Amino acid sequence: MTAPHAPDHTFRFAAVTDLDELSRVEDERKPTFRSVLAPGTVSRDAGTGRYSVRFDAEVRTLTSRHNEAGRGMELSELTLYQDRLLSFDDRTGNVFELLSSPDGRSTHVVPRFVITEGGGDTDKGMKWEWATVKDGELYIGSMGKEYTNSDGSVANTNNLWIAVINQGGEIRRLDWVRQYNHVRRLLGAEAPGYVIHEAVLWSDHLRRWVFLPRRVSTEMYDEDKDEHRGSNKLVLVDERFADGKVVEIPMADKDGLHGFSSFAFVPGTRDRHAMALRTVEDQCQHDTSTCTQMSYVVVFDVLTGEVLMDEVKVGDMKFEGLEFVDIETKSPVYD
Repeated sequence: MTAPHAPDHTFRFAAVTDLDELSRVEDERKPTFRSVLAPGTVSRDAGTGRYSVRFDAEVRTLTSRHNEAGRGMELSELTLYQDRLLSFDDRTGNVFELLSSPDGRSTHVVPRFVITEGGGDTDKGMKWEWATVKDGELYIGSMGKEYTNSDGSVANTNNLWIAVINQGGEIRRLDWVRQYNHVRRLLGAEAPGYVIHEAVLWSDHLRRWVFLPRRVSTEMYDEDKDEHRGSNKLVLVDERFADGKVVEIPMADKDGLHGFSSFAFVPGTRDRHAMALRTVEDQCQHDTSTCTQMSYVVVFDVLTGEVLMDEVKVGDMKFEGLEFVDIETKSPVYD
């Protein structure tokens, strides 16, 4: 790709995978699970305002034996909080910290919190999908969709709760039914329709919540059709969830398979530009042997939807976490 005119418009980032059932490491004596951490660089051409991206040739494998019912290390977000790089397992409810080796050339994970579904009175790990920092606290959320039975009736609303962790490590739970329903109405996806969220950030500069839904549907949930209900919408919402605006991001894909799984604001743009992951799961509901996973990265203007870098394929894996960070930085724990 063309090198940018201004080298100071270049930033390091990392992306992490959620491989679902493919996370299990075969031939290990004890159950072991893995995720892939891929570093890269994104650059902005000062002349054209367009972006280009390059992923490093070497990736890092993160492993852990923590699991729930034989599933684990399905990491769905990357977030810097209090100078710590955190990732969130959407099976176990674990909040992991990613730590660097003394030379900064390898990474391992350490569990810091285990958080269960809903208001907390369950034994199932929360299905974490997004995380963001607001007013010095870490907000962590799930997919924002009710768990429904085959007839469409609601079994529970556990995934409409969020958790907030303060700087002292204290956790409080918030019922976000009203907030999620506000976004749902803006998208015209009231019941029996639905919205699935995997990419939500708070913007300090815009003083807005920014939602990039993975799926949007006006029809009742169907696990097979759901794979083709990917969204290209962005929703800006005020702090009180009293107002909002939907922005369409023009995408070339027309099959509905691509949906947003994570994003991060490009440094130095006052949250106007976002780099986002769009992931594909095709024929993955019933048999891992037929499952196709792919990921793409795109850059766009948050307020207008203008695409500043067309989708670039990352690889044949499902990346669901993205953060601007240099993973070769030595961990403070070794200083």
